[in-house]
Amino acid sequence: MRRRIEQNPFTILFLFYLLAFGVFFFYSIFNFPGYLATFFWPFVWTNSFILFMRYCIPVTVAAVAVAYSLLPAADTVRVRSGRQPFAKLVSSHLTTFIALAVVYTVLILGLHPLAVRNMERFDSLTEEAEKFLDKAKRATEEQESNTALLNYQRYLEIDEGNREIMELVRGLEKKMRADRPEPPRAAQQDRDSMGIRDLAEGKEAYEYFEMAQDYFAEEDYFSAHYYANLAYEIDPGREDARQLAADAQNMIASKDLSKLEKEEKRLYERKEEGYRHFSRGDYIKAYKLFLELKEEYPGDAYVNSYLEKSVERLREEYFYLDEAEQIDTLPGAAELLFVNCRDEEKREIVYIGKLAGTEAGIFCKDIEVLCFDDSELLYHYQVPYGNLKEGAVFLHGVERIAQGTELREAVPRETEPRYLAGTSRLRREPDPNMLWLAPTLEELPTLKGGRAASASAEGIGFFPLWKARGRIGSYGYLEPMISAEILRRLLMPFSFLILCLLSVAVGWRFQARFSARPHWILLAFMPLFPLVAVSLTALYLHAQQILLSFALLWLRFPICLIVFLVLQGLLLLIAMIILAGQRAD
Repeated sequence: MRRRIEQNPFTILFLFYLLAFGVFFFYSIFNFPGYLATFFWPFVWTNSFILFMRYCIPVTVAAVAVAYSLLPAADTVRVRSGRQPFAKLVSSHLTTFIALAVVYTVLILGLHPLAVRNMERFDSLTEEAEKFLDKAKRATEEQESNTALLNYQRYLEIDEGNREIMELVRGLEKKMRADRPEPPRAAQQDRDSMGIRDLAEGKEAYEYFEMAQDYFAEEDYFSAHYYANLAYEIDPGREDARQLAADAQNMIASKDLSKLEKEEKRLYERKEEGYRHFSRGDYIKAYKLFLELKEEYPGDAYVNSYLEKSVERLREEYFYLDEAEQIDTLPGAAELLFVNCRDEEKREIVYIGKLAGTEAGIFCKDIEVLCFDDSELLYHYQVPYGNLKEGAVFLHGVERIAQGTELREAVPRETEPRYLAGTSRLRREPDPNMLWLAPTLEELPTLKGGRAASASAEGIGFFPLWKARGRIGSYGYLEPMISAEILRRLLMPFSFLILCLLSVAVGWRFQARFSARPHWILLAFMPLFPLVAVSLTALYLHAQQILLSFALLWLRFPICLIVFLVLQGLLLLIAMIILAGQRAD
């Protein structure tokens, strides 16, 4: 052969990459699947990258074959002597091929799962936005302005640039302001100006009793009655406190109360009721009562203090629904399904529709739990939201009532497990509003309704899959399928390098057949190279995947991993031998 390969054939390779990405880019533009308009360009770039990674190996194979077979005459030099080993001509290029393989490994194992998760985010958020829009339209038709406004605002959290919805929201807010009655200012001023004494906190029983005696001496019988009761509740052995409370009550009953004094009496009775709820651990009732009192008496330090304490206690055992509902507009792991194995005699199956994190914590949506033993179904319940912390999902959500809104007479909206079969008495948890999970937080995203165990689980990172493989069987998944997915991903970088080296030899083989210029038949069929490369590459990868899957059915994963590495080393050795066997003439 009279031609020698140019010193840097990778220009053709990068031109192929650029051309392929351009084709995928325009394909994505004209195949937008109907997501929200705000996702158009993110979808185009993300889908182009995914398609590029999917066809990167065949594009590389075709480009390398062309680069080593068709070279301009100006970029070649004549070989002085007859025969030279081909390896000497391409040895300087092997380092570049290895570097390309490393870059491909980082992209396929690192960035590609992120891109796939991004595509899943487009789909899930579009679906959520459509639900919010439908709810808002129905609420508008039913004249439920608050519900309509809430759902329109949630829609805008996803589709921020939708001017049409923004106009609807502004019009709805304007209408609601016009329809809202003004509060009676005089009544509020009277309440704020009342000289009701603030109540102390954090004191001992004797201190409360002394305060009650002082108030009784000052003829402030309301304060005396309240503090005497507090002293008696803290120390039931203090008969003097109980007697003082009774005396104060008699003095109150004997007086002709004015309007202000009646208001004072009502305030202290409600404070006392709230304190009883708090001391019994019924924090949601205490929260509701102190919140109502704060609306009426915003300057009362005792009310504000116990409202904050009620909120702190609620956070320990409950969660706020408005914080949990934030995940409706956020991306997250969806459709998690697993066996929550905690008892050998029972099987508990858990489904979580969505798992996502916010600043307030990690929350779950659309939770459904089913448990059975060898003979019967024990219980089956659903709950719309849950708060995941320290390996347990808290299932009791409460509504945070915004100040300034109309207060209800009933307890705020709550979400608790709704039993379709069985009761909470059949569950193992000491708290029926708590669900302990066997999987860790890191393992949960890998349990995507069975899809994590298949080759379509491209959105799950390689290292989370690797960590979850050892315990995935206890969650109801087939460990060999997860292992097969891991080996499939490891196969891609090896295949990239091996097929690149083989394509170098094939390209040189074609070039060696023509001493002057390529034959016109070769030029005519050159556009078919990428198509042929796609088919041959798919056949190569599929054959190895079948072989590895078959081995996983009979051998343990560590042995299969060793077999895999030996096989790839053997194929790489064969490719190097074929490459070294080429001649320059």
